Amino acid sequence: MLTEAQLLADIALISEIILEHGEKYAPFLDRLEQELEARRRSDPLSRAKHHLATIKKGDGARSCVRVATKFDAR
Repeated sequence: MLTEAQLLADIALISEIILEHGEKYAPFLDRLEQELEARRRSDPLSRAKHHLATIKKGDGARSCVRVATKFDAR
């Protein structure tokens, strides 16, 4: 099974191939992206990092701290 790092390297390689040789190789990029997304969806650490990154971009960071504080108080 490929690691996430290997998938990212393959995505970079196929992206270069597409730019050099055309869109006929796009299905390979689509498949690699789908595999990467599926892996990230099933990995709780990746999902947690994504949620925190999304929250920290907006006002949600403050409400996240409030929620964490409520859990810590128990």
